[in-house]
Amino acid sequence: MTTGGSQVQAYAQPLAPPGPRPRLAPRQVVLGFLHASASYAVDPGAARQFLVPALRKSWHPGPVTVVSSISPPTRVPVPPHATPYVEAENVDLTGQRLATLSAAGQYQYSPATRLYQFSLQLVRGVWLISELPQADQDSLLLMQSDFEHMYQARNLFFFARSPSPVNGKLVPDPVYAPVQSSESALTINLASGLVKGLFEDQKGWLGSETKTSFPRGTKLLGITITGQTAVVNLGGAATRTDALQWQEMAEQLQATLSSTAYSPALARVVQLEIDGQPKFTNPHNLIYEVPTGKLIFVTADGAVADGPGTGRLVLGPSELGPADITAVAVDPQYDTCPASKTSPCQVAVAAKDGRGCQVYRAFLPAGGPSSGQSAPSYSSYRVSASGGECTSLSWDSNGNLWAAAGHRIWVLPAFGRKFRLAGLPPNLGARPAILALRMAPDAVRAALLVNTGGGAHLVLAAVRQEGNGLSLGTAVDLGTGLRDPRAMSWYSPYFLVVLDRAGIAEVPLTGGGGQQFGSAPAGANSLATNGVTLAVGTAGGQIWVSNNLGSSWLKPQAGSLPGYLPSYPG
Repeated sequence: MTTGGSQVQAYAQPLAPPGPRPRLAPRQVVLGFLHASASYAVDPGAARQFLVPALRKSWHPGPVTVVSSISPPTRVPVPPHATPYVEAENVDLTGQRLATLSAAGQYQYSPATRLYQFSLQLVRGVWLISELPQADQDSLLLMQSDFEHMYQARNLFFFARSPSPVNGKLVPDPVYAPVQSSESALTINLASGLVKGLFEDQKGWLGSETKTSFPRGTKLLGITITGQTAVVNLGGAATRTDALQWQEMAEQLQATLSSTAYSPALARVVQLEIDGQPKFTNPHNLIYEVPTGKLIFVTADGAVADGPGTGRLVLGPSELGPADITAVAVDPQYDTCPASKTSPCQVAVAAKDGRGCQVYRAFLPAGGPSSGQSAPSYSSYRVSASGGECTSLSWDSNGNLWAAAGHRIWVLPAFGRKFRLAGLPPNLGARPAILALRMAPDAVRAALLVNTGGGAHLVLAAVRQEGNGLSLGTAVDLGTGLRDPRAMSWYSPYFLVVLDRAGIAEVPLTGGGGQQFGSAPAGANSLATNGVTLAVGTAGGQIWVSNNLGSSWLKPQAGSLPGYLPSYPG
């Protein structure tokens, strides 16, 4: 979880608090136990010393539960007849549960106010915990400040499932890894934990949409890091792999250990060894970045133009007719406009159609709208007749066009002739309002701004292939804490940028709070980015751009047309 900045720092190992001792009050024992639990990964005995002997043997905590704040402990005397011949007390804590951490290290936002009751007994003059809270009793309960000191945000990288993964996409899976040792050994132990995390297909929200190239039964024989080079020695089932699989494993190792998205890189270069023998590999950058490209916008007279300095028309008013445009999407390949007729350069426009939505798809000539070649060709699609206007259009890198309207999502396959309904995340309820939809550059993840009755909030979901259709898997709430989010876009494979009431925020996919940057221009109601420049449109029909995450805003170059609904490729 990040607080304030978007980077999680490398933390020094805090010392465990002193153990229980005579004259230590029950509430002090409970607080000592919670603080000692923070060092459980390196010293489980520090927390166990606060438990009665029988509980020390049986207590094997599972995933972490993060509590953002607790009220002062309250002593609750136990009636004498309840525990005859034993001096006992209860201590109640009321805490705001913030999130849980899965066994795979995935942060799962799950806010709730919980009562945590600890039972204690006086054993030889020392108060010890005899019973842990029933609420989250199988979890390791950590206060937020301790969690931030003991865990680092990292990324594991897995391949998207495809016929040829070595030529496919690497998908980042954010996890929190415990700082398991002293400062001198932190890097090696952290790297070892991450490498082992690559051995198993993750069971989290990405589910079966990603896979690992490490065969089941792979063993980590050793890892050394010298300077910026990590040597990873594998054994077990890895000894029965071939050159292609060595390359695939090296791709995952290189991306995981060199990632700087949330914390400093553990290594810049990775050398793979199998049973102590170096293997030649040449890892590439298989992480799909946010596509850069030109800004596309709707002009004041209802045309679609690019520029923004030139305001060249892509689609004129006569071609769109009296359309009331509500969304625009640009082919990720727009700037190159390939000449191949099977891979045309495209722009899609959604317009109100009575109580529904009509989408117009324009196939632009090779070289772009200013190439002087033949005029664009068009197709139109009735997406929704009564489900409301389209609030979003978004292209993924597989060529599928996604549209959101009202409580539903549709997909136009890359070579399809009609939009098909896409299955919604099953945990969003029956009729979630889809306010915005943006596909990640890897086409495996989707970000949604939804309202399920308690206000707008951001979620992530994996794209799943089901027969001939596509659907979105279980949604994961990002828990940003933002007030009234109104628009969002992918700023990188690891961050979203969000427009809310307070201005512009950068939100990490690790969960937890986003970092607020600058304010937004007055009346801002739409947002787009190409990973470098932000563009917002206002209710007053003006477009503003920023190259510093909203710290300052400029109008596009002189001569550009007033407009709205700025969009970048993707």
